[in-house]
Amino acid sequence: MKTSQKSAFTLIEMIGVLAIIGILAAVVAPRVIESIRDAKVTSAIGSVNSAKSAALSYYQRYDRFPEDGTLPSIIDYRADPTGATTVSGADADFGDLLVLQEQLLEAERTPIGEDINGKDWAVGCATLAGGGNLDAGGGTATAYGTAPFVFKSAGRASRIVYFMMPNLTTQEAAALATKVNGPFPNTVQGDLNVIGESIANGGAPLTNIDGANAWFTDNGDSTYDAFLYVAHQ
Repeated sequence: MKTSQKSAFTLIEMIGVLAIIGILAAVVAPRVIESIRDAKVTSAIGSVNSAKSAALSYYQRYDRFPEDGTLPSIIDYRADPTGATTVSGADADFGDLLVLQEQLLEAERTPIGEDINGKDWAVGCATLAGGGNLDAGGGTATAYGTAPFVFKSAGRASRIVYFMMPNLTTQEAAALATKVNGPFPNTVQGDLNVIGESIANGGAPLTNIDGANAWFTDNGDSTYDAFLYVAHQ
């Protein structure tokens, strides 16, 4: 008479399988996280390109870029179809105008960064001597607060449109710098060194590249504000 035997994993086999799963997870998880971050940065650059298309469309229509703080009253028909809701020109930036009047730009927010410490996403427009949040163009040192930087594509512009992304993590800032300002030489290794190629601190840009279309200011808490070139006149 034959007796049936039930096969099963032994304890040692189970431990071996779990160990293999743990090793695979340790190897794969960082790559998955990096891929997700890379996709977010790519999407953020897509937002900048959308802002560029909207700005150029506006310029073709009106032959100018209005400076922040000088905008006319903007009626937000999406918030109130009757037009009763008005965004004050004094408080609005150029991005508000593009969002409300140009269908090519749906929002100023991007998948990277965070609106903390009183900073928010913005698509702004300022002149070289405008005294706004950003002075840019003209081929000379430009300023946001005490941090000067020059947009590579601005040439000798008298007015420039820029995209601000606040409070990026070190990894987000490094990925953005690599995609916009790279490739960097092999001597530049590590996230902080990549950011350092296009960071502005202490009254002078610390950079080994001839200008940049993405500049960063160090918030001192391992986060960075990014300023990206959009368009100029």
